[in-house]
Amino acid sequence: MTSKKSIHWGIATIPIAASLLLGLAETVKAAELGIASDYNVFVLGDIQQKYTDIEGRLAAGGNINYVGGIGSRLAPNSGNVVVAGGNLTMSNGQVFNGNAVYGQAVNVSSNVGIPQGTLLQGNPIDFNQAANQLEQLSQYLSTLAPTGTTTVQAWGGINLEGSGQKLNVFNLLGADLSKANYFQISADPDSTVVVNISGKDVSMKNFGFNITGTTRSKVLYNFFEATSITASGIGIEGSILAPLANFQFDNGQINGNVIVASLSGNGESHNYLFDGDLPDLPTTNPDKTPVPEPASILGIGLIAGIAIKKHNHHKAQK
Repeated sequence: MTSKKSIHWGIATIPIAASLLLGLAETVKAAELGIASDYNVFVLGDIQQKYTDIEGRLAAGGNINYVGGIGSRLAPNSGNVVVAGGNLTMSNGQVFNGNAVYGQAVNVSSNVGIPQGTLLQGNPIDFNQAANQLEQLSQYLSTLAPTGTTTVQAWGGINLEGSGQKLNVFNLLGADLSKANYFQISADPDSTVVVNISGKDVSMKNFGFNITGTTRSKVLYNFFEATSITASGIGIEGSILAPLANFQFDNGQINGNVIVASLSGNGESHNYLFDGDLPDLPTTNPDKTPVPEPASILGIGLIAGIAIKKHNHHKAQK
C-alpha cells in the first residue's frame, strides 16, 4: 500500500495554487440590497404608522408602533413577517402568513390576529451590520458614472432617457425632484435603472410616475445624502434606498422596497420587491494579503513544477 504525501517547498504546499485562484475569485461581491431584499419595508431605526397596509415583510432595528395589516401579499408560512429589534406595539390589525418577532418588550393587543404564525422573542437580524452594508451600497452607487440623459423642464417635468444599456444610471438634484409635478423614465425592457438623488432634504408631492420599457421592480431611487424625505399625494413606482433618511410618508403608496433610517405616516407599501441587476461592489481581501494577478499565479505554478522535478530527481538519485 502506498501513502499519499504532499510535496513541500518552504512553508507552502501544492494546493496553494488552488487557494490563490479561489482568493482571486472572491475579490468582488455582488451589490445587493442584502437582508433588506426580502422586506417590503426595512427600517434601521423606528417605525410609527397607523391605519395603513404593508403588503410584504416589515423589519425595524428599533421600535415598531403600528396599526394596520402586514404581509397580506405573502405566501402562506412565510417565516418572520414582522421583526422588531426593539419593542413591538400593535393594535387593530393582523400579521398575515407568518410570525411576529420582538427583541425587547411587546404590547400586541388582543384585536391583532396572527393566524398562521407565532408571536415570539428573538433577534434574527443584525441591524448594525445591515446598516453598514446598506450605507456602503448607497455611497457606492452614487459614484457610478451616469449613462442616461436627465432633462428637467422649467414647468416641473422630469424625463430620464436610458441609453440602451443593461444598467442605466441617472443623476438628479433633490431640489429639482422637490419641485417636480411629472416624472418619466424610459429604458430598454429588463434594464436596471439607478437614480442617484442628491441633497439632504428632499420631497415628493402630488405628481405621478410613468415608466416605459423597463418595470418598476427594476428601478431604484438612491437618496445617498438625504437625512429627511417627505412624500404625500403620490404613487411611487420603484424602490427607495435612503439609509440615512427619516421618511415622512403620508397619503400615498410605494410600489417597491422602502429602506430608510426611520418611517412615519400612513403611506402604504406594496410588495413589488426590487429585482434589478446592480454592479459588483469593489472590495479588498479581508486579511489585507494582496492577491496575485493571474500571471503571478502562473509563475507560482511554474515554481511549483520546478520544485517537484527537483524533488523527484533527488529521489531517483537515492
